[in-house]
Amino acid sequence: MFDAFRSRNFALLWTGSFVANVGIWMQSVAMGWLIYNLTNSASWLGRIGFASAAPTLFLGLLGGAIIEHADRRRLLCTCSLVFTLCGAALATITISGVVQIWMIILISLVSGTSTAFFMPVFQAVLPSTVPPAILMTAISLNSISFNVARIIGPIVGGFVMTKLGVGWCFALNGAGFLVMFAAALMLDMPPRQVATQPRIGHALRAGVDYARRHPLIRALLVLCITMSLFGFPYIVLMPAVARDVLHLEANGFTLLFSAVGAGAVTGGLTLAYLGDVRHKGLLVVSCSFLFGLLLIVLGNVTTFGAAAALLVCVGFAMIICIASLNTLIQVTVADEMRARVMSMMTVSLFGLPTLGAWILGSLGDRIGITHALSIGGGVVALVALTIGLSSPEMTRTVRRHAATHP
Repeated sequence: MFDAFRSRNFALLWTGSFVANVGIWMQSVAMGWLIYNLTNSASWLGRIGFASAAPTLFLGLLGGAIIEHADRRRLLCTCSLVFTLCGAALATITISGVVQIWMIILISLVSGTSTAFFMPVFQAVLPSTVPPAILMTAISLNSISFNVARIIGPIVGGFVMTKLGVGWCFALNGAGFLVMFAAALMLDMPPRQVATQPRIGHALRAGVDYARRHPLIRALLVLCITMSLFGFPYIVLMPAVARDVLHLEANGFTLLFSAVGAGAVTGGLTLAYLGDVRHKGLLVVSCSFLFGLLLIVLGNVTTFGAAAALLVCVGFAMIICIASLNTLIQVTVADEMRARVMSMMTVSLFGLPTLGAWILGSLGDRIGITHALSIGGGVVALVALTIGLSSPEMTRTVRRHAATHP
């Protein structure tokens, strides 16, 4: 289960990302609480989240094309330093009491630009740190890192928010990325043999065309896009649910985030224990369908206990779906297209949820946030069921373990 840690590069990458992720989740809960208290609007949660994700939407595919020929370690280091500076800037304006929405939007745009390059390069580096036979275990362990941080970060963030103030969560996030910078600096990455660099436009078209023609990757990306637009926005909108529906203070709100993390860690450990699951496609479809149903139920709960228990299940289904989907793409995609396809996944996972949160948040301002969440869950469940019934490649390819490239 922990064989991946025998790789020095994987251990460094895992450690750096874990510390950084704790800071990310501290900043996420602090940012959501700050914005909602400044604006009292669910749609503003989505708007500012979209500001941080907009660069990923517009530059994500470009980033994937560029990093095919970039020095990946240097790019990881550069992005980590940008995140550190953004955390320091947010801390400064918040602690000094001069924070305004336009300042948050500006810093979010800078941070989002760094994310557009950081996530695809991180995803492209990960497979090179371990042998192919334990790739799914490595991805599961990386998911565990992200979601243990999802438990620890909000709890620590809630304590810091109540004892020191929101701004110190931003400062600690910046410090966490200094650890990621040091880990990336120590990676032992031999020079890569790459073909002559094509023009960026040609590289982008080739990547999109490859994904469009590959039936399994196409189906997986459609499902990923749907979940990102209509399912994953629940996490951005949690401050509205916590304060207006469940009537919670900051500590109760952060515990809801930790409940998601607890379920996600359980799911990640389950996948790591199972190892190379044979029917990954069936697992992806089943868990995404369950995830959609759970969101429908979440839109109808009114007590903290019920919401927390349900969010544990949401986290469990969500992480198994994402990790299995990620692994299935990684073992299927041609190596020369890996960064470009992973950048499409990055655009979906990190760009679209905030666009979806803006849409569902605006809808929630009109019909109620719980009804908006239920509608989103229904769309996810319907699309997952449709793909499961209409895409035989999802199961047929999995039985052969890897798809043939068109």
